[in-house]
Amino acid sequence: MASSSGDWGAPKSHKPNGKPQQLKYSGIVKKKDSEVYVGNVPPEMTEEDILLLLRDFHPQHIKRCHSGLRSYAFVDLGSSEQVQAAIQRFSGHLVNGRRLVLSRTGLGNRRKDPAETQSTVEMPALERVPRGELGLSHAKVETQTLQPAPPDAVRQICYAVPMEMRGSFLALMLKDCFQDLNWLVSIAKLHGEAGLLVTDALPQTPYFWAIHLTEESHSNMHKLFCQLAEEESKQPYLTRQAVQRGTRCMAECILGEDGAAWNRCWVLEKVEDLAVVLFVDFGRSATVPLNSLRKLDEDDFWDIKPLAQPFMFQKEIVSARPMVRQILRGKVVGPSPLEPHILTFTFCAEEEEEAA
Repeated sequence: MASSSGDWGAPKSHKPNGKPQQLKYSGIVKKKDSEVYVGNVPPEMTEEDILLLLRDFHPQHIKRCHSGLRSYAFVDLGSSEQVQAAIQRFSGHLVNGRRLVLSRTGLGNRRKDPAETQSTVEMPALERVPRGELGLSHAKVETQTLQPAPPDAVRQICYAVPMEMRGSFLALMLKDCFQDLNWLVSIAKLHGEAGLLVTDALPQTPYFWAIHLTEESHSNMHKLFCQLAEEESKQPYLTRQAVQRGTRCMAECILGEDGAAWNRCWVLEKVEDLAVVLFVDFGRSATVPLNSLRKLDEDDFWDIKPLAQPFMFQKEIVSARPMVRQILRGKVVGPSPLEPHILTFTFCAEEEEEAA
């Protein structure tokens, strides 16, 4: 496999290199290879926040733009290579409930803001629902004695199931990719002590994706990744016309600072030169260039069911993305009240004590 991801089970930590100097952009915005477009930016995200996010790519200039409900920025990263690396790292990255869209600014004569097509490209990661309909295990509130809750407590319980984790969404993916729904039923059978390798997490929510570590999952991971590594250079890149919603293919999934790994993916939508895909074995969605998708349509590549499945914490919320690629040890205590295939997870007692 073309990957420098290292050991997936090794805990990682991300240490910021300090707050970058705030840089301003003056003059007319020019199309050039060293400039990256950052779209679908949360309105509250400042220039300094964007520069901090892209600090590893040495940003030189930034222009922040607001147009009606749209919010975006143009950032000069100094080179075309830095732009491509930033696109791979942060396209689809979740910030305050929005998935960022990164692309080159020199594609075509008209720079179209991908946020213009947000309704078809960017799936809502979360939906707010009435508190009485949440049913989360840590939201034990008697409606007859309902009192205003502190802001932090409200934030922890006011999230519905993320779109990518809903049974209706997963059923569509399973029918297109695997032609059956058995996985959606079988993953809910896990109960008791378990070790989970986290593959994706949604910050400020209780939701995350993980691989249940068993002999079978280890065997499937080894078999699948060896198969993908062998086929990666043999499979042709897909043409623009071949990429449609529901297309089965493969693409590089950014695992973090250590590199990327080729993985099976399913196309959710495409717009211009970009495609929004779900990496089936990591439970992670991302925006990737259309010309980076390789063919992977033969049924033999889809014999192994998805490696990762959705979980939610019983009490905690995800505070930061660095929990990805860490191993969690604890207990699966039952299904989520909202979606039975999402299992509720809690840490072991001794780990809770150490954390305290």
